[in-house]
Amino acid sequence: MGSKKAAAAIYGIVTASSVAISLANLAGSLRILDLTSSTLYLSVSVTLYNLAYTLMSWGWTFIFFGRVSRRGIIVISFGGIAAGLTLMALGQDVAVVILGTALVGLFSAVVSPLLTTILTDFIGWDAAAVNRYNIFSSIGLAVGYLLGVFLRPYVGTDTILALTAATVATTIPLAFLIPYKYVAIEPRRVTYVSLIPQFTGKLRPLPSILFSPEIIYNLRRLIIDFQRIIKDKLVRRLPLTLVATGALFLGISVFFTPLPAFLRNVGFRDEELYLIYMYSTVVSTLSYMAVHKHVRKASHAWKPLIIAVSSRIPIFMLPTILLYHSTLKALAVAIIGTVFTLVGVSWAYISTSLPTIILSMSETERRAERLGHMNAAVGVGTILGSLIAGIAYQAGGYLGVFTTSAGFIAVATALYLKAWKALVT
Repeated sequence: MGSKKAAAAIYGIVTASSVAISLANLAGSLRILDLTSSTLYLSVSVTLYNLAYTLMSWGWTFIFFGRVSRRGIIVISFGGIAAGLTLMALGQDVAVVILGTALVGLFSAVVSPLLTTILTDFIGWDAAAVNRYNIFSSIGLAVGYLLGVFLRPYVGTDTILALTAATVATTIPLAFLIPYKYVAIEPRRVTYVSLIPQFTGKLRPLPSILFSPEIIYNLRRLIIDFQRIIKDKLVRRLPLTLVATGALFLGISVFFTPLPAFLRNVGFRDEELYLIYMYSTVVSTLSYMAVHKHVRKASHAWKPLIIAVSSRIPIFMLPTILLYHSTLKALAVAIIGTVFTLVGVSWAYISTSLPTIILSMSETERRAERLGHMNAAVGVGTILGSLIAGIAYQAGGYLGVFTTSAGFIAVATALYLKAWKALVT
């Protein structure tokens, strides 16, 4: 009975956190647009969210280790997310809403690895814990978008954010239902997930990745690696793969940052936006079953990765049709439905193949360090992409955004092809 209660509490917290993050991200973007109608402010908001998420992902263990129990970290993190959501809901100035968005990003970065660690200890099997976390996290994302679908016709975005803040706050007591042995003072072991923000106008999370804080990646090592990249003239597989990954997530971030504003402009209602994002999440979740049949080892992963990445070039250019036929709602539904279907399927292949490839190029004792390098490439690409999205929009409107994003994806494709044929090192 106690085990069932603990499981319900843990899975309830995982699901609730994902519900909150999905609504915070998409509703937060819509809130910025409600106040300003500005794609530039939306770009600033997403950039600060990504920056806060990435920095806290690298540093939260040094803040909390040995000082606060896991239960305390849950309480602090959920309190921080609730506070950020409240600022987003009540703020009448765009700066306040952006601050709230950054606050949510800051504490969301703590929740994912912490809860995966608790699940690892509870289940006793790392791979099963990671898989279980991903399942309940995906369910939470889908439920969050579904709530947006039903709530938005009756209440404003600010009310949705306020209700989400209240829900997060009422979920905090679940932390006290988890047995003490799973939430004692955090030991020197942690399960880390990748640095990718939850999917919205931002990105999707990669599958959870395990490594130890004793060999946690630091920025200085990335700089050294990039010096080697220049010295070796881009002939070695691992450095090339890291550069390609940075370019990939830069392109993805450029595309998705202003997308809520674009979808509004071509006639989609807010509740339809929630439905579209929920649909893409479900497509990815279902696609993982097919992916695992095709990507069983690293030698099988290169072709799916390159095909999935290259497919994003036409996918990211497809919405440009609506720039010239924006009044045809049926056409808009068909094109955006196609885009989000293909995005969902391609993401399942990218997010499975890429970590598999990185791990295959890592010596056993350096697997954690290599995964840290991948996370760094993802984080840098994400931050720069959300920033460049605003610049691209100012320079060329949505055509400039879509063309820029497709251009970076083309660069990533070329680099992955070169890496596939390069020296394994």
